[in-house]
Amino acid sequence: MYNPDFTLEFKLNSIEIRKLNKMYFKRIYKERFRFFSLILLFFLIFFDVFDWNDDNDFIRWFSRNLVLILFFLLFQSHIVNTLCRTFFKLIRKLMKFERFLRSYKFNFTNSFIHVYSPLGEVEYKWDEIEKAILTKDFFFLYIKEKKEYVISISNKENEERNIKKLIAFVENNVTKITKI
Repeated sequence: MYNPDFTLEFKLNSIEIRKLNKMYFKRIYKERFRFFSLILLFFLIFFDVFDWNDDNDFIRWFSRNLVLILFFLLFQSHIVNTLCRTFFKLIRKLMKFERFLRSYKFNFTNSFIHVYSPLGEVEYKWDEIEKAILTKDFFFLYIKEKKEYVISISNKENEERNIKKLIAFVENNVTKITKI
């Protein structure tokens, strides 16, 4: 971008953290739980192949694995949802600790937006911003992606944040801001 020394870092408040967890990390962790459950299914089938010998009937082996796959397809989404719900209940309990909350932050540089959290990190380039909307309470940055992520930043001015500097940078270097 045009301003080579632009850098801002915002610590997130609890509302922003909840929105961030809901928008980003819930999806990411659901995908991860699905992936690991799929890996588990493949391992179960793979080890069942080694258990199969000439004495076993192929039809019996095949039907056993077919039942396993059907069971997986029927109950995988319920199991993944339960695991995610339990995981994010634990995260909500951890949000009571100040040290945990301080690890959530946005870092804006002249070329990247970094989202840091204990659950993971996400990085976007400024050219991935599709549009920016400024409301009374929040500043939203809409990301051009398949998953249509939104970065929501509280519009409240405080001593740790210079939201006006961020808004000016976005307006001058990234995209026009729609004010609602």
